[in-house]
Amino acid sequence: MNSQQNNPLTPGRYFFALSPDTSSRMQIQHIMKRLPDDSALKLQTTANLHQTLLFLGQLEQQQINALLKQTESIHFPAINMQFDHLSYWEEPKIFCLTSRDPDTELYNLVSQLEYIASEAGINVEVKPYRPHITLARKASVPLDVPIAPVCFKAEQLVLMKSVSTEHGAQYQPMMQWPVMAV
Repeated sequence: MNSQQNNPLTPGRYFFALSPDTSSRMQIQHIMKRLPDDSALKLQTTANLHQTLLFLGQLEQQQINALLKQTESIHFPAINMQFDHLSYWEEPKIFCLTSRDPDTELYNLVSQLEYIASEAGINVEVKPYRPHITLARKASVPLDVPIAPVCFKAEQLVLMKSVSTEHGAQYQPMMQWPVMAV
């Protein structure tokens, strides 16, 4: 499958994600404005909004090279989801958008990525996948805030690199794979 590489891939912390399209991003921003004005709450930046699929952890160059070889086989159809609930997860203390009816293709893609990581010699923690989009960290209490559903259309898969800065983590898109043509 055709991929687009933005920057040289160097050792660091990586994960696979789906990035929201412009319309989804605007809907998510509207919801974030409804979160409490709490100085302890750390809102995600607009640029950092994403749906994590698989956290790969700290990768060395040889693992990155093996991963790139394995990703040549990535294929996935368009994934359309509706995030329809604002959730509070006590651990890891986040507010996130969740879906009551996730797209089954999403689970197929996560399984494919777990297999690719394994074939590349990357040990990932395999646990039940819970689709979500993190809105804020350091949340302390649940909220009862009704939201309008966010129609999330994934048009590309992204390999992200997490880079620590003085302002917190920044997620840099390093490679993208477009949705498979049908």
